[in-house]
Amino acid sequence: MQTQEIKFGNLVKDTVTGFEGIVTALAQYATGCNQVLVQPTIDKDGKWVDLHWFDIERIELVSNGKSIKTSPTGGARHSDSPPTR
Repeated sequence: MQTQEIKFGNLVKDTVTGFEGIVTALAQYATGCNQVLVQPTIDKDGKWVDLHWFDIERIELVSNGKSIKTSPTGGARHSDSPPTR
């Protein structure tokens, strides 16, 4: 899968382990080993599950989800949120 297809907020799945969640970070390295940080949903008991980094070649897009844009002052906001001032 090409890096351009994976964006912040996409629901993705690791093809090796089946780990599924939302892309919350992208890392692009000079060596070409690009990675994504995947945040899963909470478990059946309502507890947070740890985030994990995966090589982008192992990741498949499940759904586009909401796009997340960074604000000029830093941080992130959902695309349907009003702009910050």
